Amino acid sequence: MGGVTVNQEVVTYDGLPASAGGAHSLRTKNPRTAYESVRAFLDAAVLTIGAPEVSFQLWAGGPSDVTDRLEAFAAAHLGGPQSRQRTHTQWRVRSENVDVTLEALSGANSRALTAHGHPLASLVWNAQATLIDPVTRTPYEGIDTDAFGRFAVDGYGRLLGASGARATFGTTASSLSLWLAFPADDRLHDAAAHVQEHLPFRLSTKHWRRWRATKDGQSYRATRITSPLTS
Repeated sequence: MGGVTVNQEVVTYDGLPASAGGAHSLRTKNPRTAYESVRAFLDAAVLTIGAPEVSFQLWAGGPSDVTDRLEAFAAAHLGGPQSRQRTHTQWRVRSENVDVTLEALSGANSRALTAHGHPLASLVWNAQATLIDPVTRTPYEGIDTDAFGRFAVDGYGRLLGASGARATFGTTASSLSLWLAFPADDRLHDAAAHVQEHLPFRLSTKHWRRWRATKDGQSYRATRITSPLTS
């Protein structure tokens, strides 16, 4: 493949891989509190690319009266469902309806759980992003997908050099999943410290990788590294 620069490196953080739970807990049962903490992080540390995908998801297997109330809310405020599956129904949420959706989730009682104990309904916010330099308030130079030849790091379309966030604000629990691309040079420690400063949880000391071009310049290989915050 073309476009790979042999000397180009990038450090990534995967928080968290599926084997480690898939996401960081936001440690609050209040969806609005969780949302505000994520917005504060995003405003301080990243620049979103394009409009985020926002949806309301209602899962099967919960108390029928609570499910009926949440479905009635969605029908009244969000229109027809985007998709309806055996496990859950999903509606698209426009930006002007985020606030009322959070209100509905926050107003659901502690019984708003599935039979497996998971949140019965959630607002899911998903966006591509790029980390920003806290000094210049602009994206880090040389950290984007084109700089790494649009190299795919997995089978799900994730590209090396890209960052992203997926937040789930549920009736009884909320979480944030992060995929972050950091500069691999002397900017790394301060970049990681800036992200950590604005997150409501501690980044894992695991799941950090340094990516380097292979000798033939046709691909990239990752090696695990210790967290830059511990050095």
